[in-house]
Order: sequence, then structure tokens, then C-alpha cells
Amino acid sequence: MKRISALLLLLPAFSLAADISGSWIAEVTAKGLDPQYARVELTTSGGTVTGKWNQSQVQGSLTGEQLTLTLLPGGKLTGTVNGTGASGTGELSSMSGRGGGGARQPEKVSWKLSRPVKSGQPRTIDFEPKEFYGYYSAAIPPVLHIFPGDTVRTRTYDQSGRDAEKRTPGVNLETGPFYVEGSLPGDTLAVKLTKVRLNRDSARQGSRINGRAVTPAWNAAAQYDAGFDSEWKLDREKGIATLAHPSAHLKNFSVPILPMLGCISTAPQGMQSFRGTDLGPFGGNMDYNQMGEGVTLYLPVYHPGALLTMGDAHAAMGDGELTGSALETSVDVEFTVQVIPGYQSAGPRLENAEYIMAMGVAGSVADSIQVATAQLADWLKKDYKLTDSEVAVLLGAVAKYDITELVDPQFNVVAKVPKSALKALAN
Repeated sequence: MKRISALLLLLPAFSLAADISGSWIAEVTAKGLDPQYARVELTTSGGTVTGKWNQSQVQGSLTGEQLTLTLLPGGKLTGTVNGTGASGTGELSSMSGRGGGGARQPEKVSWKLSRPVKSGQPRTIDFEPKEFYGYYSAAIPPVLHIFPGDTVRTRTYDQSGRDAEKRTPGVNLETGPFYVEGSLPGDTLAVKLTKVRLNRDSARQGSRINGRAVTPAWNAAAQYDAGFDSEWKLDREKGIATLAHPSAHLKNFSVPILPMLGCISTAPQGMQSFRGTDLGPFGGNMDYNQMGEGVTLYLPVYHPGALLTMGDAHAAMGDGELTGSALETSVDVEFTVQVIPGYQSAGPRLENAEYIMAMGVAGSVADSIQVATAQLADWLKKDYKLTDSEVAVLLGAVAKYDITELVDPQFNVVAKVPKSALKALAN
């Protein structure tokens, strides 16, 4: 018996190799570069390892705890396997384009593999926010971890930090961020707003046209009433808003209630931080009056977990938010999240029952139109398999534009196509 035990200790180490087959999340870091992430699938057979690293083929070996992976067409990683994952060092040729002339020089990297967190059945979660943030940043700690398919019921403050019960100092305070398990940089986060409902009966609006929306001459000549009362009463049962203390000419004026969220965002790239009034490829203060119940918003993911935030509710808003603040109020929100892996657009996209829509966030209305049109054209080419000529004909015949944002640091224009036109496309 002692002789057999001694012989077992002398067996080659590879016979005791761990099985690292299955799904992994890889994190790769190089000096001076943001971390990169990949979905990895590995299969082990004896001491041989094969699989995929995103779209790259992987070949390697596992001897005891020693793991070697070769990524095709370029890259070699070595390291050790432990009880929960693997880590090590190596070189990859795809971390950056440094080297001039488009040549990609190998980068010395550190790497680690960890198992993705598994989800159970989709959940419905009631989340009561305790803190609100007036900026967008990956540095904000997540308030809740959720999974694709989960539904969250929560609430938001208005633009000035009020809700149905209290006020908190700040501007465009956001609920979140929510960490969406399984989402990685390079993915798209799909956020469906299943409910956006008013939770109070009042709103406030600005009473001066923002100077960016009119000529300098008109703005200089305008004689605004400093005491004008632009508070609104919200009749949720009838679905209309009326001024609480109307002036003579507006005593019979009312508008339909159309609750919407001005701000929805993932965390912006790198360690950038933007104010709650800002907007960009990450979303943010987009102020589109169709961003309400029933819409699905598609946002690029720049960080693990996406870090979703939302806020800045309106009871109604004209195109462009001309007065700088629309019918600012607070809402109860219900949303569901999904992750589209390995697919990312240049900026926010939306769809509802009637349209697919692409946003163009830029420094002028003209630039915004170009960005929105290019985004929509790319969407039609990639998802609907249209040629450039087919895209041109379709857009030239049925495209529509909405101006959503005129008064914040960036402009925003939405280019959209009716789904009824897309139904006629041949497969």
C-alpha cells in the first residue's frame, strides 16, 4: 500500500491537471491602456486546450497548474490556474495600434480569467434609491447588481432634485448606477421602459426661450416677466397638464401628459466624468420626448456591468426643450434590461412600436443631423443587409427627423424610419 502511494506521487503532473473547460471572462491590462475584456470558451482534453477568445482561435496546453494559451493570429499568454480562475502575463498584438504605419506591436500584458456570474430565473426587483448622483462616471459605485432579463421598479427625482416627498440639492440627479452582470465593453445594453408613471401632481417649467434657439436680436429684444408663474398642475386621471396660476391668454391652455425620462446613460469611456446636464455617445441628458413608456433604448457599453443610470423626468416636453427645463417632475419607473454581446453602435439608438431611431449627439444641429443619419444608415446596412444604394433610396423616401436637444452643451437630433416601411423589405 505504501509502495502504491509513493508511485502516485511520482505520476506526471499533467495527469492531475484541472479541467478549465467552459465559459470565462478575460481581463487584460497593459501599461498606459484601458483594460480590455473578452468572452472566452475553452475545452480541455488531457493536456490540450482549444477554444475561442472573442473571435480569435485559441490553442494551448495545461500541465498541472501551468497554463499556456496561444491566440491566433497573434498573442501568447502564460500563467497558472487556481481554484476560481487563472492569471498570468504574456504578449498580445491586438491591444493597440502603437508602432506607426498601422503596424501593431506586441504589448506586454497581465491577464486573468474569471467565471461569469450565473443568473437564475428573471426577477422583478423593487429598488428604493437612497442616493442620487448629478454626474455620469464609472467611479460611482453600483447600487444594485442585476441580470439580463431582470425587471427593476424604482423612482427618479426631477431636474431640480424634487420628488413626491422631498428635495435633494443637485441638478439632473440620477437613480443608479445599476450593474448589469455579463455586460462587457463592446456590447450594447438594451433598456426597455415598461412603465413611466407620474408620482405627483405638480411640475415646473422655465419661462424664457434659451438663447441658442433664437436669433441674438430676438433674444436681446425679449421682455420677459420676471414674476411669470410657470408651475403646472398635472391631472393624472384626465391625462392633461394646465398652468397652476395661468395668465390671461393661457387660462384655457392645456397639454397632454406624456411622461418621459430626459436622462438615461451607461458610464462614459475611461475615467471621464460628465455633468448630469451633459450628453454624448453614452447617452445622458438626451431629452427626447419619445423616451417614455414602451420605448427600448440601446446604449454602448464601455465598462463591465454597463453602470446604468436614469433621471430627469418630464410630464411633457416640446421638441428641443426650448425653455431649458420642460414640465419637470418625478416618476415611478419600471425597466427591463438585456445585453447584446459583441455588438456596439457609435451612440444611442431607440425603437418603439412605430419607428427605429438613431441619435446624433454633436456640437451643432448640422453635425447632429449627419451623425444621426450615418448611425441610421449603418443600422440598416448591418441589421437589414441593405446596400448603400438601397439605404439611400429608403432614407430618401421615408426618413424623418426630430430635434430633441437645443439648449444643453451638445445638440441632439433623431433620425428615424417607420417600421411599416421595413416590413416590405425582402429577406
